[in-house]
Amino acid sequence: MRKIGLALGLALCVAIPATAKRTLDVLPSVVWHHAQTGLTLPPYLGALPRNELGDYGTEEADLFAQYRLDDGTAATIYVFHPGLDSVPVWFDRVEAAVRARTDFGKFGETQPRAFAVPPGAVMAGLRATIALTGGDARSTALAVAPVGDWLVVVRLSSPKLEAAALDGEMTAILDGIGWPPDKPGAPVAVPVKPCGALPHFRKARMLQPNMAQALMGAITGAVVGDDKSKATPPPVYCRAQQAADATWGVYRAEGAEDGYVLALEDAGRAIWVQPSLAALINNSKPAFTVTFMDLTETRTYGDVSALLPPEQALDLVSHHAPIATSSTQGDRKNITISSGLTDKK
Repeated sequence: MRKIGLALGLALCVAIPATAKRTLDVLPSVVWHHAQTGLTLPPYLGALPRNELGDYGTEEADLFAQYRLDDGTAATIYVFHPGLDSVPVWFDRVEAAVRARTDFGKFGETQPRAFAVPPGAVMAGLRATIALTGGDARSTALAVAPVGDWLVVVRLSSPKLEAAALDGEMTAILDGIGWPPDKPGAPVAVPVKPCGALPHFRKARMLQPNMAQALMGAITGAVVGDDKSKATPPPVYCRAQQAADATWGVYRAEGAEDGYVLALEDAGRAIWVQPSLAALINNSKPAFTVTFMDLTETRTYGDVSALLPPEQALDLVSHHAPIATSSTQGDRKNITISSGLTDKK
């Protein structure tokens, strides 16, 4: 989790800026409360004591808590505000990241199942426990659940416990988290399946950016990052492609054959490629808009001429400046347009 893949090298490092991990000053005996979601984490989850609580940034939009026993059984809880709000997609990426670990040895089958948080609410979360052989751990488990437009990810592994026992420990951890009241809008979670048809990528050229592209991109970015309880039902995604080292995956929304989402790593950031609204409104040649969805903002780039391959989309976001930025966290949605466009007459 949150380790930059080597295969994409500098490009991925630029797309996902490295942030200093800071420890939050919370006593081990105190129940921690996350103000933005209402989520609470007690000193113990199941049998595991909390021994670290921290933030990967400065806005408490990318948090973690470590719980660990002396025998090596350890759980990490991640709380973050995803750019792409989809439990199935991020469960798929977390599982891919887990299976990319060579120190875990051989993996057994994964059988994801839905669960509800809080109990009695919509079955909006996904969880799974996997048996391991020949590595440093005997079993590992993962769970992803929504809290409004935030996500909670739990990773649990043990060098001692068999899969059945670890699954019980995961249940105790999930039951011990202080979940806020259920918020409307969370759909029942269904695991991602492979797409029946793959996208037809073509290398694209960047088009001259203009104010229409910036305004349409900024407005769309603000809507994408809005609270899901105020929006239409979220799309159902299928997996079209993924990197061999699990550093990214390409997902397509059901019924949308002319775009895709490139989910990066396993912590909420993604690149969205969609038909350009500005081109449609202006009756110009078909074009595509590229938007980077970070944890607290979206960044829209100049339109491109074709449905570009994921490697080119990542390179574009990594090496070009956005033409519009929209904040997505909190009640106020600030939109910023590139000064290079506003200065043009």
